[in-house]
Amino acid sequence: MKLNILLAGVTGYIGKNLIQHIKNDANLYTLSKYPKEEDFKAVTWLKKDIYNYLDVVSAMKDMHIAIYYLDPTKHSAKLTQATARDLNLIAADNFGRAAAKNGISKIIYISGSRFDYETVQRLSAHGVFVEKTATTVSRPHVSVELQSSKYDDVRSALSMQLPMNWTLEQMVEYYFKWLNETKGTLLHTYKDEDNYVIYIKDKAKPILIFNKMQIEDDIISLYLVGGTLVKPNLLKQGKLEFRRLKDTQTVVVHLYDYIPKLVWPVYYLVQSPFQGLMMRGFEIDCRIKHFNGRIQSGEDIKYTK
Repeated sequence: MKLNILLAGVTGYIGKNLIQHIKNDANLYTLSKYPKEEDFKAVTWLKKDIYNYLDVVSAMKDMHIAIYYLDPTKHSAKLTQATARDLNLIAADNFGRAAAKNGISKIIYISGSRFDYETVQRLSAHGVFVEKTATTVSRPHVSVELQSSKYDDVRSALSMQLPMNWTLEQMVEYYFKWLNETKGTLLHTYKDEDNYVIYIKDKAKPILIFNKMQIEDDIISLYLVGGTLVKPNLLKQGKLEFRRLKDTQTVVVHLYDYIPKLVWPVYYLVQSPFQGLMMRGFEIDCRIKHFNGRIQSGEDIKYTK
């Protein structure tokens, strides 16, 4: 019986060579937001996004081994506003979580990134054995902002500190409170059961409505379900995800699958910078709260940026 092997990063140089060596001994699968079936006919393509946890869980079903190699320069959205490090954290965390959930025996990690240490930490954080290759393959460590895409979709990600002694749920609640109470955001918010509503002046005319879903104990996804800045009737709607990395105080806030309603130049020049500014402000506020919590716990520390 052949093993089922899931490959991540199959379209690059390493993937092409790897496929040739193992295609006769295993059933090969790969996940990609934009499959290239004709280029790699020895592989079964799964139309999945490595940055979407539920997609990766689905892709891992019935696999025996998973091979992880990520090149962050490959496009995953028309606009990507995130560092290569944060993108790798999301992908590696998805891979490790999904492997554990599906009972996969081993992850093989192709080393050669300057993020090798923390990548192995994320891949193994949920209990799956990780084998690191002795041969290294260097990565460019560059996340390209604008790329050609089938959709005018947006991805952004930012890692931040979870304030000391806070739960992830408290952080999500505080985010909307912070938007409402911080001068300069121009935004107001309220909660209606599991929906968070954002408006500017008229409460009856929200610009964004998020529906909260608990994906895992430490992953909360807010699905965009309405508002004047949301395109209706799309097969996929945007998601704002708060994810705590296991055994850390790090939370990665990740916006993906969002297709702006504004025309693209207006979104890029106006809405996108505003969103980034708001998230940076929230990140600083959480960092200060975390620092103050450490002081209150008795640590003798000084604040540094």
